[in-house]
Amino acid sequence: MRGPKFALALPSIVWYALFFVIPIGYIVYYSFGTKDTSLVLPVDLTRLTTSNYSTVFDATFFTVFKGTLRIAVIATALCVIVGLPVAYFASFKVGEKWRAAILALVVVPSFTSFLIRTVAWRIPLAPNGSLSRFLMNLGWVGPNGIQILETSLAVQIAVVYNYLGFMILPLFVALDRIDVRMREASKDLGAGRLATFFGVTLPLAGPGIVAGVLLTFIPMCGDYVAATVLGGAKGNMIGALIASQFGGAQNWPLGSAMAVLMIVAVLVSLVAGAVIVWLVPRVAAIFTPIVERTRRRVYQHALAEGFEGSKPSRITVEPVKILLAAWTALVLVFLFVPIVLVFVHSFNRGQSFTIWSGHTSLKWWGELFNSSVAWRVLVSGVLIVAGALVVRALLRRFTNLSPRAVNWIGPVGFAVAVLGNWATTDHYRDVFKFAGVGDSIRNSFIAAFGATVIAVLIGGLAGVGLARRPGKWTKVFMAVLFLILVTPEIMDAVALATWFPRIADIPVIGYPFTHGWGPFNGGINKLWVGQSLYASAVVTLIVRARLDGLDEALEEAAADLGAPPARAFRQITLPLIASALIAGGLLSFTLCLDNAVISTLISEAGSTTFPVALLGATRSTIKPFWGVGAMILFCVTMGSLWFVAVVLRRSGSSSSDIAATLTGS
Repeated sequence: MRGPKFALALPSIVWYALFFVIPIGYIVYYSFGTKDTSLVLPVDLTRLTTSNYSTVFDATFFTVFKGTLRIAVIATALCVIVGLPVAYFASFKVGEKWRAAILALVVVPSFTSFLIRTVAWRIPLAPNGSLSRFLMNLGWVGPNGIQILETSLAVQIAVVYNYLGFMILPLFVALDRIDVRMREASKDLGAGRLATFFGVTLPLAGPGIVAGVLLTFIPMCGDYVAATVLGGAKGNMIGALIASQFGGAQNWPLGSAMAVLMIVAVLVSLVAGAVIVWLVPRVAAIFTPIVERTRRRVYQHALAEGFEGSKPSRITVEPVKILLAAWTALVLVFLFVPIVLVFVHSFNRGQSFTIWSGHTSLKWWGELFNSSVAWRVLVSGVLIVAGALVVRALLRRFTNLSPRAVNWIGPVGFAVAVLGNWATTDHYRDVFKFAGVGDSIRNSFIAAFGATVIAVLIGGLAGVGLARRPGKWTKVFMAVLFLILVTPEIMDAVALATWFPRIADIPVIGYPFTHGWGPFNGGINKLWVGQSLYASAVVTLIVRARLDGLDEALEEAAADLGAPPARAFRQITLPLIASALIAGGLLSFTLCLDNAVISTLISEAGSTTFPVALLGATRSTIKPFWGVGAMILFCVTMGSLWFVAVVLRRSGSSSSDIAATLTGS
């Protein structure tokens, strides 16, 4: 390849510099300004001061800050305690089929809408809800029912639930990568289960566990959704407080100072994590001689007592395995309870989403499916997909076409069924005109699709560059990439919200954000930018991981034969990363479809997405039709995740590889 080594990553470098590094830099700059609501940008930068940082440490903010840390620390510890047995069971106690099933059941709720899952907790926690009435009848709670909503306890429950799956996956990846021979050697030397677990398994998985803790703890500190939906005044968190300063309060300098301190806390956490990861193997090396000496003594003692090595146990059922299986089942049920509640309450005959009326009804679903337009869309989609499957079966039987080419006919048919109706008719516009949520659902799909296209394009190129053209630039780029992944989303949101008014004045670059782009308004374009940051980082890591495991021989042979770089990329590299691009794109689409934090702070009139509309609805009585909209998005998410699994499976990935892909490992 010609040109500088970072050439393929140049679009990502420009993108991250323009929409991540510079906006964060301006947040730091604003933190030294003073509030002035008479200006278009309500911050006076002519008189720089540090007084905002003094204000930050007043009683109100510091109380919220301590409360946020307490919730994050407790939630992280609970996620490790609850998730570690599940990850251990999936790694060491079951076969490939059961492992795949467990991981799928963890992934499904974890990648379902973050906001929907949080709102769902209002159902069991409602003081006049079904659970509350049941407990009152048992005499377990007072006549006022469960008093958990709008408290820190409600936020604590939601945060643990929302991040539990994201803790289990990296824990599983860390445990799954342990060499089984190390565990077997420990047992052969006479070590029991506990000794093997604490002496071998846990230390070897330590760096992965630390990484999982950091990737969970840091987003928890900046959580905005749980505090807004469930916390109220008693369960406020720093993320919601920062958002309020940039919103209603219009105090950008104070909000910026709060945000800067959060960034500092994130960096300190990262440094602490890096130190721990660096120290663990070195501390373990110090104690290795002692451990080995102890093991030899145990082994010699065992030989003296007639021990001849490990023997197959006559007990066919292990009590430990039963306990781990039961615990795993309980955790999986816990993960699915809110989703089931959303589905059930979408059939509520009453006017409230959270309070069950006692009767079921298809009223809210009927607003969608009683429409003749809806039926035309459904029938046409089914016919197109069925026709594609028939064509695929005929081609398989009567032609010699490549199986890989034939297998794509089904997904292509599905895409035609979806995009064909959208491009050629007004069906979807009419279908989604129900219960007042149609526009927001349509905007969610448009925003997610545009952000996904951007993420695949720049993330794919960056991933190839990292894998095939590494150099001095790699460390800096990976550092920025990692910061994007771990920075709390509220930080990105407030940075972009303050950056877009400023960038709008820049010629050419600012035009799409003020005048729109083609049929899309400026708000949609802002959503594309904001949602693409995290998504493109995910695509980059997935593509890089895919190429890291593949030999460069084919690409080098093409270059030796005189193939131009563009042709070699098109004919060699692109087919190699096709599965990674598809998987990354679908994951990006799923993540962007769910985005609530960034969308809330930067969306405009005409670009309101479903999560933003639902978040606004939580401030009053939520009607059951929101459950209908939630189930539509849930089905789309499930379809995307299934497609990801199919693509990765056909590329030869195991369930462990898929889990590693989802965690960016």
